[in-house]
Order: sequence, then structure tokens, then C-alpha cells
Amino acid sequence: MLNSPRGRHFCVNIGYACMNGDGSYRGLRPAFPDVLAKVDVRTIEQLPENEILNALAYAVDCARYWQTPDEEDIVFARPESVAVLKPIAEVLLASAIASWWTEPVDLANQRLVQKFNSTRDVAELPLLIQPVGDGLQRWREGAVAQEAKFVEYLIEDPDNTDGSEWWSIPLADGVYRTTRSRECIGAMDLILEEDGFGWGHARIWPVQVQGAPRVYEITSPADWAHLVDTYPLAVAASRRSVWQYTTGEYHDWFIPDWTGVVADYDAVHLTMMGYLSTPGITIPLTEHSGATVLAGWDPDTTYWLNNDFLALGDMRIWCHSPDGLWAPA
Repeated sequence: MLNSPRGRHFCVNIGYACMNGDGSYRGLRPAFPDVLAKVDVRTIEQLPENEILNALAYAVDCARYWQTPDEEDIVFARPESVAVLKPIAEVLLASAIASWWTEPVDLANQRLVQKFNSTRDVAELPLLIQPVGDGLQRWREGAVAQEAKFVEYLIEDPDNTDGSEWWSIPLADGVYRTTRSRECIGAMDLILEEDGFGWGHARIWPVQVQGAPRVYEITSPADWAHLVDTYPLAVAASRRSVWQYTTGEYHDWFIPDWTGVVADYDAVHLTMMGYLSTPGITIPLTEHSGATVLAGWDPDTTYWLNNDFLALGDMRIWCHSPDGLWAPA
């Protein structure tokens, strides 16, 4: 976890939550790492789950894979900072609240979320699961065309630093994403979202997963590298600048070819520990000369490449209150 910028940021937030006693880990913070070196890590066990998830939500929201690391992420990565964070990480991962963070997708406890800015934007029509159809194929055609365009840019100007798509997730028509619910939150997707837009309202459906879907689990950088190595799609030109910004390195970049993944798996799930250890770093490949980055994939999120297994229960509307909490409307 401490090899990952998101994992380190999370541990810092937990440290400040313990120090302040009120979870005020946002905004201006006392000097780091000297202050956190004095934190009594035993107080982590007293933090409720919603406070821990809020600390993670702030770390998730600060993810930026299209620009250079911010000043805090640079400071958090220094050896002396990592040494201070290690006791926090150890106690946190040994706590009862973290006991499910390595678990595979909870097929009996999935939620699908649609978010809106205001009540007037909330769709009135029921959500119908649309078949994937040729959605993944059209996604691949778009990715290949984008790569070809940036290859031309580099031929014209080898120093071109124009940015392209920075994410590595299967954003295709018919591909749905689900997360589990917890006692303290209706769906993890309500609060754990990279590059979020400050939504104020949401519709949440319980998801009935029927049959026995084949799910690929991402629990570590090695799992992501294996997925990319097995189903590679080269994006060296289109990801060249954005991932150089976030990692500080140039590589022949690859992402998964989701049209290949769906032949063997119906869904792909990123565990909580997978999220805390994997995004935003250079992950070398073993079968190909290059590397990859996991970006844009939220904690505990499952992407359904084959949605034939999904059926929806009764929807409920949730609202984001001024105090920052989500609750049923």
C-alpha cells in the first residue's frame, strides 16, 4: 500500500483523523511528517467505518492521472514520510474494518448507481439493462483510431505533448459498473469516485447477479499486469504524455483489450487492496516490452463486460446533504 500514491494519501488522512479526533484531514494541515509521527496508532481501531471510508474518499478524489503529482503526493513519497506512515498502515490493515478489503466481488451484495446534479436531472424512466452488443468492439475501434491520430501527431512533431485519454477502464456502451453496499453507506460508488463531479442526487438499485459469472480479480499490480499482458492493446502514442506526467517515465504503454478479456471473463473486479496498491504507478509487463497504468478505476468497482447476469431490484433515491453525508431521500 505504501508503494502507491493513493495508499500513502489514504494513510496520511487516517493519521490526521486520529490526531484531530474529528476527521478534519482536509484543507490546511499541520506540518508533515513530524506531526503524524506523534499519532497514537491505537486510536485507528476506534475510528468508525464511515470515517475510514471518508478518509479514503478524499484520497480517491485527489487522484490525477493526467498531470504531474501535486506537492503533497511528492512529500508523501519521500522515504522519511513512508517510514512515518508504516505504523499507520500496519494497524489499519490489521483492523477489523479492513477484513474485507482483500475479498473478491460480493455477488450477493451489489449496487448500481446513477448520479445527478439536482432533482430536476433525476431520470424518471426506469433503468433497463441494455445488452453490450457491439459496444466493446466500438470501444476498441475508437481506441485504435485515437492511437493512430496521436501517432500522426508525433510524426509531425516528436516533441508534441498533447494529452489524450488518461483512463484504462472499459468505457463502452452496455458495460455497467457495480459496487457493494456497507452498513454505513448505500453503495461504495456514492463516495469513492476518481475525478468526481460533486453529485447531489443518486438513484441506487440492488443488483441480483444470476448464474455463475467468470470474474477476474485485481488484488495487486501483478494482477493488472497479467491482465494487460494476456490481452494487450498498445497505446504508446495516445498515453505518452498523460502517463509520463503522472509517473515521470516514458514507456511503450499498454492497456487491456477488453474485446479479448470478454472472451474469458464476464466481469473484472478491483478489490479495495487492489485499489490501494495499484493505480497511478508504472507497472512493468513481463510478456511485452513496455508498461501499463491502472487509472480511473474506483475502489471495489466491478465492470460487467457481459451484463446478461444482471437484474435490478427496486430503486431508491439518495441525496447528498450539506454536511457531506449521503442518505435516502
